[in-house]
Amino acid sequence: MRLFLVGVSLLLIAGCKQTPKNFDYGKIENGVYRNNYFDFEIPVPANWAVQNREQVQELQKTGEELIAAGNKELGAKVKAAEITTAILLTVFKNKTDATTDKFNSSFIILVENLGGMPIKKGSEYLAHTKEIMQQSNMSYQFAPDYSTEKIGNKEFDRMDVSLDGQPEKVRQSYYSMIGKDFALSIIISYVNDQQKAELKDIISKIKFS
Repeated sequence: MRLFLVGVSLLLIAGCKQTPKNFDYGKIENGVYRNNYFDFEIPVPANWAVQNREQVQELQKTGEELIAAGNKELGAKVKAAEITTAILLTVFKNKTDATTDKFNSSFIILVENLGGMPIKKGSEYLAHTKEIMQQSNMSYQFAPDYSTEKIGNKEFDRMDVSLDGQPEKVRQSYYSMIGKDFALSIIISYVNDQQKAELKDIISKIKFS
Protein backbone atom coordinates (compact mmCIF):
# COMPACT_ATOMS: atom_id res chain seq x y z
CA MET A 1 0.00 0.00 0.00
CA ARG A 2 1.23 3.47 -0.84
CA LEU A 3 0.17 6.55 1.07
CA PHE A 4 0.69 10.02 -0.30
CA LEU A 5 1.45 12.43 2.50
CA VAL A 6 0.50 16.04 1.76
CA GLY A 7 3.39 17.73 3.32
CA VAL A 8 1.35 17.45 5.69
CA SER A 9 -1.60 19.76 5.14
CA LEU A 10 -1.16 23.39 4.38
CA LEU A 11 0.48 24.58 7.62
CA LEU A 12 1.40 27.88 6.12
CA ILE A 13 1.15 31.05 8.09
CA ALA A 14 3.22 30.83 11.24
CA GLY A 15 2.51 33.12 14.14
CA CYS A 16 0.95 33.15 17.57
CA LYS A 17 -2.82 33.00 17.19
CA GLN A 18 -5.19 31.73 19.80
CA THR A 19 -7.80 29.12 19.02
CA PRO A 20 -11.31 30.42 19.82
CA LYS A 21 -12.72 29.02 23.06
CA ASN A 22 -15.69 27.49 21.27
CA PHE A 23 -13.53 25.88 18.57
CA ASP A 24 -14.89 22.48 17.54
CA TYR A 25 -12.94 19.57 16.08
CA GLY A 26 -16.24 17.94 15.22
CA LYS A 27 -17.30 14.30 15.53
CA ILE A 28 -18.86 11.47 13.60
CA GLU A 29 -22.30 10.23 14.57
CA ASN A 30 -24.37 7.76 12.55
CA GLY A 31 -21.97 7.97 9.64
CA VAL A 32 -22.01 11.77 9.41
CA TYR A 33 -19.19 14.10 10.46
CA ARG A 34 -20.53 17.34 11.98
CA ASN A 35 -18.69 20.47 13.02
CA ASN A 36 -20.66 23.09 14.95
CA TYR A 37 -18.01 25.84 14.88
CA PHE A 38 -17.71 25.84 11.09
CA ASP A 39 -21.37 24.92 10.61
CA PHE A 40 -21.03 22.01 8.22
CA GLU A 41 -21.61 18.30 7.95
CA ILE A 42 -20.50 15.61 5.52
CA PRO A 43 -21.44 11.92 5.25
CA VAL A 44 -18.48 9.56 5.66
CA PRO A 45 -18.66 6.54 3.33
CA ALA A 46 -19.22 3.23 5.04
CA ASN A 47 -16.12 1.01 5.14
CA TRP A 48 -13.73 3.90 4.53
CA ALA A 49 -10.99 4.28 7.15
CA VAL A 50 -11.33 7.36 9.37
CA GLN A 51 -8.02 8.23 11.00
CA ASN A 52 -7.94 8.85 14.74
CA ARG A 53 -5.93 11.62 16.40
CA GLU A 54 -2.84 9.43 16.90
CA GLN A 55 -2.84 8.29 13.27
CA VAL A 56 -3.19 11.87 12.05
CA GLN A 57 -0.30 12.99 14.25
CA GLU A 58 1.86 10.20 12.82
CA LEU A 59 1.01 11.31 9.27
CA GLN A 60 1.90 14.90 10.20
CA LYS A 61 5.20 13.81 11.68
CA THR A 62 6.13 11.85 8.56
CA GLY A 63 5.19 14.79 6.34
CA GLU A 64 7.25 17.21 8.41
CA GLU A 65 10.25 14.89 8.17
CA LEU A 66 9.92 14.75 4.38
CA ILE A 67 9.91 18.55 4.20
CA ALA A 68 12.74 19.03 6.72
CA ALA A 69 14.93 16.55 4.85
CA GLY A 70 15.38 19.02 2.04
CA ASN A 71 14.89 22.33 3.83
CA LYS A 72 15.46 22.51 7.60
CA GLU A 73 14.34 26.13 7.82
CA LEU A 74 11.07 25.30 6.08
CA GLY A 75 10.64 22.25 8.31
CA ALA A 76 10.96 24.47 11.38
CA LYS A 77 8.31 26.85 10.03
CA VAL A 78 5.94 23.97 9.36
CA LYS A 79 6.49 22.66 12.88
CA ALA A 80 5.82 26.09 14.38
CA ALA A 81 2.64 26.48 12.37
CA GLU A 82 1.08 23.39 13.96
CA ILE A 83 -0.47 25.63 16.60
CA THR A 84 -2.54 27.46 13.99
CA THR A 85 -3.72 24.46 11.95
CA ALA A 86 -6.26 21.80 12.85
CA ILE A 87 -6.91 18.67 10.81
CA LEU A 88 -10.61 18.03 11.32
CA LEU A 89 -11.11 14.85 9.31
CA THR A 90 -8.81 12.43 7.49
CA VAL A 91 -10.32 9.49 5.61
CA PHE A 92 -8.65 6.84 3.42
CA LYS A 93 -10.37 4.45 1.02
CA ASN A 94 -8.63 1.48 2.67
CA LYS A 95 -7.24 0.83 6.11
CA THR A 96 -3.72 2.20 6.32
CA ASP A 97 -2.36 -1.20 7.44
CA ALA A 98 -4.04 -3.04 4.57
CA THR A 99 -1.90 -4.81 1.97
CA THR A 100 -2.72 -3.68 -1.55
CA ASP A 101 -0.83 -2.56 -4.64
CA LYS A 102 -3.39 0.16 -5.32
CA PHE A 103 -2.94 3.78 -4.32
CA ASN A 104 -4.91 4.56 -1.17
CA SER A 105 -7.04 7.52 -2.20
CA SER A 106 -8.08 9.93 0.54
CA PHE A 107 -9.70 13.20 1.52
CA ILE A 108 -8.73 15.59 4.29
CA ILE A 109 -10.59 18.55 5.77
CA LEU A 110 -8.49 21.06 7.70
CA VAL A 111 -8.56 24.65 8.87
CA GLU A 112 -5.94 27.30 9.58
CA ASN A 113 -6.36 30.31 11.84
CA LEU A 114 -5.41 33.34 9.74
CA GLY A 115 -5.19 35.58 12.81
CA GLY A 116 -6.07 38.78 10.99
CA MET A 117 -3.82 38.13 7.99
CA PRO A 118 -5.03 40.06 4.91
CA ILE A 119 -6.25 36.97 3.07
CA LYS A 120 -9.79 37.30 1.79
CA LYS A 121 -10.01 34.62 -0.91
CA GLY A 122 -9.29 30.94 -1.11
CA SER A 123 -7.08 31.61 -4.14
CA GLU A 124 -4.88 33.95 -2.08
CA TYR A 125 -4.46 31.24 0.54
CA LEU A 126 -3.66 28.67 -2.14
CA ALA A 127 -1.01 31.02 -3.55
CA HIS A 128 0.71 30.93 -0.15
CA THR A 129 0.35 27.15 -0.17
CA LYS A 130 2.03 26.95 -3.55
CA GLU A 131 4.95 29.11 -2.40
CA ILE A 132 5.59 26.84 0.58
CA MET A 133 5.32 23.66 -1.49
CA GLN A 134 7.79 25.03 -4.03
CA GLN A 135 10.34 25.51 -1.25
CA SER A 136 10.22 21.82 -0.32
CA ASN A 137 12.42 19.13 -1.86
CA MET A 138 9.42 17.47 -3.50
CA SER A 139 8.94 17.89 -7.25
CA TYR A 140 5.40 19.25 -7.30
CA GLN A 141 3.86 20.29 -10.60
CA PHE A 142 1.09 22.87 -10.54
CA ALA A 143 -1.77 23.65 -12.89
CA PRO A 144 -1.20 27.09 -14.44
CA ASP A 145 -4.32 28.70 -12.98
CA TYR A 146 -6.66 28.53 -10.02
CA SER A 147 -10.34 27.87 -10.59
CA THR A 148 -13.57 28.24 -8.66
CA GLU A 149 -15.87 25.32 -8.01
CA LYS A 150 -19.03 24.81 -5.98
CA ILE A 151 -18.60 22.08 -3.38
CA GLY A 152 -21.86 21.30 -1.65
CA ASN A 153 -23.49 24.69 -1.18
CA LYS A 154 -20.35 26.85 -1.02
CA GLU A 155 -17.88 28.29 -3.53
CA PHE A 156 -14.29 27.07 -3.13
CA ASP A 157 -11.15 28.07 -5.02
CA ARG A 158 -9.21 25.09 -6.39
CA MET A 159 -5.56 24.35 -7.11
CA ASP A 160 -4.52 21.15 -8.91
CA VAL A 161 -1.16 19.58 -8.07
CA SER A 162 0.70 16.45 -9.17
CA LEU A 163 3.78 14.63 -7.99
CA ASP A 164 5.71 11.89 -9.75
CA GLY A 165 5.37 8.61 -7.85
CA GLN A 166 6.12 4.95 -8.38
CA PRO A 167 4.61 3.60 -10.55
CA GLU A 168 1.92 6.27 -10.96
CA LYS A 169 1.76 10.04 -10.82
CA VAL A 170 -0.09 11.17 -7.72
CA ARG A 171 -2.61 13.95 -8.23
CA GLN A 172 -4.30 16.25 -5.76
CA SER A 173 -6.96 18.93 -5.77
CA TYR A 174 -6.80 21.57 -3.04
CA TYR A 175 -10.07 23.40 -2.34
CA SER A 176 -10.04 26.44 -0.03
CA MET A 177 -12.49 29.06 1.22
CA ILE A 178 -12.20 31.79 3.86
CA GLY A 179 -14.60 32.29 6.76
CA LYS A 180 -14.58 33.19 10.48
CA ASP A 181 -10.96 34.33 10.11
CA PHE A 182 -9.99 30.77 9.10
CA ALA A 183 -9.04 29.12 5.85
CA LEU A 184 -11.03 25.92 5.45
CA SER A 185 -9.55 23.46 2.98
CA ILE A 186 -10.42 20.10 1.50
CA ILE A 187 -7.66 18.05 -0.12
CA ILE A 188 -8.37 15.00 -2.26
CA SER A 189 -5.55 12.65 -3.35
CA TYR A 190 -5.86 10.18 -6.22
CA VAL A 191 -4.02 8.63 -9.19
CA ASN A 192 -6.74 8.20 -11.80
CA ASP A 193 -10.03 9.67 -12.97
CA GLN A 194 -12.07 6.92 -11.33
CA GLN A 195 -10.63 7.70 -7.89
CA LYS A 196 -11.03 11.43 -8.54
CA ALA A 197 -14.71 11.02 -9.48
CA GLU A 198 -15.35 8.92 -6.37
CA LEU A 199 -13.73 11.51 -4.09
CA LYS A 200 -15.53 14.42 -5.75
CA ASP A 201 -18.83 12.63 -5.27
CA ILE A 202 -18.04 12.26 -1.55
CA ILE A 203 -17.05 15.87 -0.93
CA SER A 204 -19.96 17.18 -3.02
CA LYS A 205 -22.22 16.05 -0.18
CA ILE A 206 -20.74 18.56 2.28
CA LYS A 207 -23.43 20.94 3.52
CA PHE A 208 -22.94 24.26 5.28
CA SER A 209 -25.71 25.73 7.44
